[in-house]
Amino acid sequence: MEHRITIGGVVFFAVVGVGPAAFAAPSPEGAERVPPAAVASDTAAPAASRTPSAAELASARRLFALGLAAEDGGRWAEALETYERISKIVVSPSLWYHLGVCHEALGHVVEALNAFELAASGATARKELALARESRSRLDKLRVKTSQIVLQLPEDATGVRVEIDGEPIHAALVGAAILVSPGARRVVVAAENYAARFEATVQAETGAVVELQAELGRRRPLAVVRPSAPVRQAPHLAPAAGPRVSPLLVVGTAAALAAGAVVTGTMAYDVRESFVKKNDNPAPGSLGERQALYNRGKALGVTSTVLTGAFLIAGGYAAYLFWPSSSSPAAPSDAAGRRLSPAPRTPGPTAVAPWVGADGAGVAVQGAL
Repeated sequence: MEHRITIGGVVFFAVVGVGPAAFAAPSPEGAERVPPAAVASDTAAPAASRTPSAAELASARRLFALGLAAEDGGRWAEALETYERISKIVVSPSLWYHLGVCHEALGHVVEALNAFELAASGATARKELALARESRSRLDKLRVKTSQIVLQLPEDATGVRVEIDGEPIHAALVGAAILVSPGARRVVVAAENYAARFEATVQAETGAVVELQAELGRRRPLAVVRPSAPVRQAPHLAPAAGPRVSPLLVVGTAAALAAGAVVTGTMAYDVRESFVKKNDNPAPGSLGERQALYNRGKALGVTSTVLTGAFLIAGGYAAYLFWPSSSSPAAPSDAAGRRLSPAPRTPGPTAVAPWVGADGAGVAVQGAL
């Protein structure tokens, strides 16, 4: 099929099987996908990974014809923009070739070089020999028109960032020859462990190699990692205790209650005996006396009962205070292995707090035993 290639403003026809017709229902091999790493700049974005639809291919063919018309009129920027739009849908060796022609006409030497390399490799794979031959011919002419910049940085520089004319350059290319188009090039270099930022504008001559030593100033000091202070836990606050009571006071109280219970119990027994005798043989007019004996004996009996209960509580609590704890540590051993007698257990302070509730009242006991 016929296809025209514009070279230096001269239009000729060649039967090479590329051009608008190359976009008619291409096979996966015909619609070559170019990985991002193979593109030198964003001016020719790779096609989408999916297979384009028939409507997309028809639109791409129309755009390709518009791009050729822009080339014929010498409107290189317009043609380049049209071809870049097509490259987002589908790419082919012929498209890379025309992208290279536009870049070359606009003075984008490196971009043109990259496009012609992709066109040559793709045309060779598809056995489009005429297009491959023309792409290599342009490559040979362009290689001598490029310039190179070699950046030298301190060997210990880390986190390196490089830009040439505002475009980021991978840090892996530091120390290697970076292809650039001839002319004034703006170079910016920075490293995270150096304080200064290197900026320079260099004149890259055609075919020349420009070596730049990036001066990044003094080295930043390494950040000192200070150990954090240990977190102190808040002390455990024991609940507020009631008044402290000595164990000896508890024992004394129990003894006094026991004595009171015995005395009042004895008195209640004597009054009861007197009441029984007088009640068995009542004398005339002794009803008031007998009633008084009854009331007195009853009061003494109640008092003795209350004192006995209080004694039992106090006595039990005193026994609890002085009873050996089962959780006491084992007695230590001497050097010969003989177990020593444990030290006498010292009772701790005790807190007594009265309580009153809906169902009754009592005494709460708390302490270190």
